[in-house]
Amino acid sequence: MRILTMVLGAVLTVYCSAGMLAETGWPNNVEVNHLLCRFLLCTVAPPVEGGRQQSMAAGEENLEKAATELRSVLQQDPQNPYRWADLGEAYLQAGQSENARYCYSRMLALGPNSPPLLLRAANFHFAIGESKAALLITARILSLIPDYDAIIFSMYSWLIDKYDEVLQYGLPEDRRAAKSWLQFLMQAGRLDDAQRSWQWTAGRGYVDDALAGEYVAFLIRQGQPDAAASAWAQHLGARTGEYGHSNCLFNGSFEAQPLPSPFDWTLARTQGAVVARDCTTALSGECSLRISFVGTRNLDFAAASQQAYVKTGSYRFHAFVRTENVTTDEGIRFRVFDAEAPSRLNVTFCQFTGTNPWSAIEYDLLVPRATRLLQVQVIREPSLKFDNKIAGTAWIDEMRLEPISGHSPQ
Repeated sequence: MRILTMVLGAVLTVYCSAGMLAETGWPNNVEVNHLLCRFLLCTVAPPVEGGRQQSMAAGEENLEKAATELRSVLQQDPQNPYRWADLGEAYLQAGQSENARYCYSRMLALGPNSPPLLLRAANFHFAIGESKAALLITARILSLIPDYDAIIFSMYSWLIDKYDEVLQYGLPEDRRAAKSWLQFLMQAGRLDDAQRSWQWTAGRGYVDDALAGEYVAFLIRQGQPDAAASAWAQHLGARTGEYGHSNCLFNGSFEAQPLPSPFDWTLARTQGAVVARDCTTALSGECSLRISFVGTRNLDFAAASQQAYVKTGSYRFHAFVRTENVTTDEGIRFRVFDAEAPSRLNVTFCQFTGTNPWSAIEYDLLVPRATRLLQVQVIREPSLKFDNKIAGTAWIDEMRLEPISGHSPQ
């Protein structure tokens, strides 16, 4: 065994030395490389680099030299898919698309699941105007790995005129890729394309609560609150309940954990108070919203906030509030205002301090013609008194915003 180990070590030393000599002593000597290739010691990096430089240089003569040099390299290592890709690119530069096609087909046969190779094949098909073939390849890359999402989606933006082709050929039947594509479109602000992609993605059941919330927020930023409300209701399905019909607020009884959407509750995280669902205390059902003030700060904040799509007309706000030892002169209030232009509508009403059993409140408001989106909040405003650090606990349940002028918000 010791003799065998010594022999193998000697062989490895010789191979390493020969390889180093191939790269340093005869880097551009084709005959030496051919000889060394018989022993798997040839070096192809300098010829490949030379061929690439020739292919980038202008002139038909240089392109032919590049193809010749890369063919020589390929003969030394015919099972290497990257060598086929290099030669294919040289042929493409020389305008020999059919020779390039053959090279890329050989490349894919040798490396069918390599994203870098697949991307080179896609680039070839894009270059010769075969967008469908290119999209089918990029869809395969998206199904294999997320690392190329940004590159591929940028290619789609530059090279594809009709994004319906992307939905038809360029996306795999894969939740992750579909989500990534929709997020790319939203980040780029492409409203129409994002809306079509949303329908494609939702139709395949790929939309989760987080993605739906992102899409709704995107539509609102794009000035489309009506489309946002419809998309949210579409996503909720059986969970919709009265939302969008007799109630413009979703999850007003806090029976479900708030979802990451403008059309559900955003609960504050701040020093001096703890805001959370409380499923031990409720007026009806099992849960309510609890706001626990710890007596360390004079808070000015929105404990809970939700946006609501509305139409012109009269609405009635309902809620039930319970308090326990809420200190200071400023306790729990409610605020409703136009989320796009607060100057059109902005009202603050009711006040709860001290200790109170479950108490009902109602407040009627008139939504003006231009208002489409309301912000509904549970707030505490700062006290102007010396003793202003608020303590105590408040609970809120059964919040509703009902249209009372004979129309539904949807």
